[in-house]
Amino acid sequence: MAIQLNGIFRDKMVFQWGAELRIFGYSDKTCVIRSTLLKDGEEICTGTCGTEQDGSFLVCLEPVDEPGGPYEIEVFENDAKACTIKDVYAGEIWLAAGGGNMEYPLIRSEFAKFILPKIGKTEIRYYRVPYFGHMDEAQAKAEAESKWVDVTSETAGDMSAVAFYFARELESRLDAKIGIIQCCATRATIDNWQSVESLLTTKEGRQYIKDFDDEASELTPEEYDAAEAEFNEKYAEYNVELQKLLDENPYLTYPEADIELGPAPWPAPVGHKSSRHPGAAFECMILRVAPFTLRGVIFYQGEADTDGHQSEYGHVFETMIKEWRDVFFDDQLPFIFCQLPMYISKDRKYMGYDDMSWPLLREQQQIVAIDMPNVFMAVIADCGEFNNMFPSDKKTPGDRLALLAEKFVYGFEKVEAVAPFIVDARRGEGVEITFGGDYLLLNLTTGFGPDDSGFELAGEDGKYYPAEASVDFDGKTVLLSSPMVEFPSRVRYAFFSYGPTPLHAQNGLTATPFQVKIDKDLGGA
Repeated sequence: MAIQLNGIFRDKMVFQWGAELRIFGYSDKTCVIRSTLLKDGEEICTGTCGTEQDGSFLVCLEPVDEPGGPYEIEVFENDAKACTIKDVYAGEIWLAAGGGNMEYPLIRSEFAKFILPKIGKTEIRYYRVPYFGHMDEAQAKAEAESKWVDVTSETAGDMSAVAFYFARELESRLDAKIGIIQCCATRATIDNWQSVESLLTTKEGRQYIKDFDDEASELTPEEYDAAEAEFNEKYAEYNVELQKLLDENPYLTYPEADIELGPAPWPAPVGHKSSRHPGAAFECMILRVAPFTLRGVIFYQGEADTDGHQSEYGHVFETMIKEWRDVFFDDQLPFIFCQLPMYISKDRKYMGYDDMSWPLLREQQQIVAIDMPNVFMAVIADCGEFNNMFPSDKKTPGDRLALLAEKFVYGFEKVEAVAPFIVDARRGEGVEITFGGDYLLLNLTTGFGPDDSGFELAGEDGKYYPAEASVDFDGKTVLLSSPMVEFPSRVRYAFFSYGPTPLHAQNGLTATPFQVKIDKDLGGA
């Protein structure tokens, strides 16, 4: 058959209601492509286009006014029917993208053995975009075999846990099918998620490219091929042993597997065929589903960038969001992401060494959320686990992403979604911090002593000391003091890789980590 639709166009697909339906693919000859949307055998709308010089085509159909279905989509090539897509629904479409924490399957997550049997049937469907790092035969074969999946007790275990909880919350609020497009690449850095052309527009993006090229050049092609073969062999052996454990306990978590087997072989070698090259995930996943119309994006990524790129991350993250909005034809596409949780390896913890890479990257993420329109950040500082980069609690991140979507995308104004954030810091006998956000009262959930408050004060010398903290009677102000700091000039909260995060709103939202200068006195302007 001359015509080839992109992999997302399969039976059971969900498309965004109230927006243009875009159908795209390739043909090996010059022709006219026509696509028709039908319901109960009656034509709802139709569209036509010609193929471009490279064989690509894009047919645009008029919006459907309300969620529902089932529909069928017929695609014709020069008036000859090429294919029919069945059991199609108009609903809510979200792209769920990121690294290992977004990929983390529901069956490995906290309380999965209790959650999965109770799921039953849902109004959620998901499509996993395959990823091999290169547009090669393996990638093409996997895409040809890809499919949309109805989420049930039997199928939900393989789905992104974060995306599941996000979709489950939306399902409870919206009378519509929820469609999740899952694009995940474990340990992929932010440069993997955009084109090389986009990276070249900033010095920070160019630094990512240079660092990859420098690392890749350390191995000759022959050395890389040998190293990759050795890595693949070790990884295959690990997976055999892992599968034995999973056969005994399907709900085995990754930390439990590490206890039995030790950590999985990682990192993979970097060389001339590396699947983690700049632009890899963008080319092999994002461009395979763009410009499919989306309601929005949820994103959870950044762990891999803490290894030396925390200072460049924010600029490159911003250009990534801009490029995604370009390729999805929506310059206001809602983009909701998770700030990194707490994490430190046991080696660094026991050495008493914190290079501050994680809090610095969290700060970069927050700057992007503040600076860019229609970008929102879910704070999950309270979700981290010691020595585990992939914490098993995925319900909290998914729920908090959904709260932000409900408030800012769907207009549920009374939803409390914005985590407490610093508004003002002033000096008095101590320091007063005023917080904003969606809440009535703040709570410190542990003791009020300096070692577990999460707050630190510094004088002009820049040396930080733990601070005692208490919540003022207004419920929105935190009072700080430290006998070690006579004249505080800086304050920070939860600004470490791993540590206590006791400040929460009464609704459970955890406070946003921060570091700021104190340039006001009480009573001053």
